[in-house]
Amino acid sequence: MKWEGTGLTDRGKVRASKQDAFAINNPLQLWVVADGMGGRPGGDIASQIAVNTIMTSIQESMADTQGEPAHQQAILEIAMKSANTAIREEVQRRPKLAGMGTTAVLLWISSSPPSQATIVHIGDSRAYLLQQDTITQLSTDHSWVIEQIQQGLLSPEEASIHPMQNAITRALGIEPTSAPDIRTLALQPTDRVLLCTDGLTKMMSDQQIFNRTSSSQRSREDYCQELITEANRLGGQDNTTVIIVGQNGQP
Repeated sequence: MKWEGTGLTDRGKVRASKQDAFAINNPLQLWVVADGMGGRPGGDIASQIAVNTIMTSIQESMADTQGEPAHQQAILEIAMKSANTAIREEVQRRPKLAGMGTTAVLLWISSSPPSQATIVHIGDSRAYLLQQDTITQLSTDHSWVIEQIQQGLLSPEEASIHPMQNAITRALGIEPTSAPDIRTLALQPTDRVLLCTDGLTKMMSDQQIFNRTSSSQRSREDYCQELITEANRLGGQDNTTVIIVGQNGQP
């Protein structure tokens, strides 16, 4: 069976502009979310360049490799590298955009059984695995507070209110080379994968996200809308973008 994704995005209640971008290609079993870095010029441009470049790069690579699972990691690494280069080249053409960058998280599911998901991310946009009774974060934020937690210098509770909680340590476009994380996992037929920007995770805990996506048998679009509505109800401090991917016939 094929996997299918549905996504929605919203400006939120505070931001004057929308710097998130996302792309869905259900035939290719490929989904991408990006979040332009706030406080810097061109965040909206960086996120759109990233999404467009990643999708184009993967489609071009698949023309040669047929998208075989053994080649997925190499194809995704090339796509992220291409996005990083494209953003930096845009800055060279338009110096006023110096410093622009973006997070990115993407999911690619193999077309042949058993279903295998490859997830690539850089920054603090996240991927979650939604199962019948649990939610599991599949990505680790590239952020200053997470590094402090890993070093034992901050507790999770301290990190959640720290003034540096929004500072990311890796992003596309900032350095000559990017360093995304890549992981692969097997999927069960009833599993779903959630991709989102931090506009969702700043406003809602993992448990709140899980509760909003498991309360009843509804469509993926309904679940996406409910998450965005709840993030806005809780303050909507940032743009929020959500994609939920599941097998056809599953909510």
